[in-house]
Amino acid sequence: MTLPFMDIFKDWATEYDNFVSGQNPEYKDVFMNYEFMIEQAVKHAQGAVVEFGPGTGNLTRYLLNKGLNVRAIEPSAEMAEIGEQKTGITFERGDFLSFDPQMTDTFISSFAFHHLTDIEKDIALGKYAELLNEDGRVIILDTVFNSQEEKDEIIAYYKEREFNNLVEDLNREYYPLKETMAAMATRNGFDYEATQLNRFAHLQILKKKTVKKPFDLIGNTPLVEITAFPLNEGNRIFAKLENHNLGGSVKDRLGFNIITKAMARGDIKNGLVVEATAGNTGIGLALVCQKFDLKLRVYVPEKFSVEKQSIMRALGAEIINTPTEKGMLFAREEALKYANETGAFFTNQFESADNPSSYEGLANEIIADVGRVDMIVAGAGSGGTFTGLAHYFKDAHKVIVEPEGSILAGGESGSHRTEGIGVEAWPTFLSKDLIDAVETISDVDAFTKVSELAKLEGLMQGSSSGAALQAALNQQQHFTHQNIVVIFPDASDRYLSKEIFNIEGE
Repeated sequence: MTLPFMDIFKDWATEYDNFVSGQNPEYKDVFMNYEFMIEQAVKHAQGAVVEFGPGTGNLTRYLLNKGLNVRAIEPSAEMAEIGEQKTGITFERGDFLSFDPQMTDTFISSFAFHHLTDIEKDIALGKYAELLNEDGRVIILDTVFNSQEEKDEIIAYYKEREFNNLVEDLNREYYPLKETMAAMATRNGFDYEATQLNRFAHLQILKKKTVKKPFDLIGNTPLVEITAFPLNEGNRIFAKLENHNLGGSVKDRLGFNIITKAMARGDIKNGLVVEATAGNTGIGLALVCQKFDLKLRVYVPEKFSVEKQSIMRALGAEIINTPTEKGMLFAREEALKYANETGAFFTNQFESADNPSSYEGLANEIIADVGRVDMIVAGAGSGGTFTGLAHYFKDAHKVIVEPEGSILAGGESGSHRTEGIGVEAWPTFLSKDLIDAVETISDVDAFTKVSELAKLEGLMQGSSSGAALQAALNQQQHFTHQNIVVIFPDASDRYLSKEIFNIEGE
């Protein structure tokens, strides 16, 4: 540090606790609400902590009482001796710039960072940014001024009262402006926020900025309110836009969960994975298999969306087309046959308990966004999304959506243009007790709602989303004052070859 603060520390060591407790009238305003301010700073500390300038150990004690692993780094032998007696730990010798560099989660200091010049502060923050783990932070409790005018006014105020020691400190030491600290934080890769806790002190929290990686884009999808359609009194429809996942659909959640859990159990023994799917599950699986260097084979009935098949191939999956007229059951049989012959891991989305458990995050996101959920509406392909959500929204009215040609409502199995939903056999993990209503939606109604969503809301959604919206509109007619959440599984762009905006069909 530039100034000879060591002599100051010697003078302050035995008096510091009197100062912070308000015994010295000159510094009473500086340390007003001292214990409260220390408590607020500690609330933001996490993980492994490096405390600079712990002095007599007041902040250190709070950190230790929180159960944190603390390295206390103090330049003053006099201060360190008092602090060590108070806390029972050994203080390392060093300062803000001179210390043993180790990766950590939190850097923290109280009423000491002003000992650095602005240049030194900038250097220090750059150094801390390199040593912080992901989600790391710097916590600085210290005097900061909102403007130069404020600083001048405060100095004049205390000079008039002949608080000469305080005025000398304010003129000699390097108390920064808030805008200077904010600029330093931004320059060194931090988000900056400052809360003023008394006339002098600000609690400054600098959080390390993180750049998202591709797999961070699975989950945390947006939720929007649909307002272009007439509703009963007090009803509101909220749509969860799952096309914003990395692979473009709700099935990214399934792919990630089912593969990572299988890996953790040791179920994937030779690097081969196989599934039967119309596309979105295959895309989600392909993304995750690519990440973990696994080889994926997907059995797809041949007339399903070519866009989804092209995406799977682009992600490294091997596509095996099966006859459309033999349906998904035959594709599943072929996938199982391949697994038995080669030892490949059959993800078995239609029967695996890892399917419905994939949607815990989705449920939590909905709760965070909406709060009270009175009705949940979701389509059924494997039935996993509906089953997973139904377990979390037990008190809500639970509506499962299928196209004509699906068997959930007791109809005959048959072909349909609406993709991604519809079952030929009842999913093993789908309990009938979870279902409050089944909505069977025609292709015409599903495709009509796709077009209306585009024209009225600017939302480009797939046919299963159109079906889910129609189901929600049907069901809401029986209720009032309901918060209705509808899952929109994917977007329309992967169905353009299927003429998704052609209501009448081919």
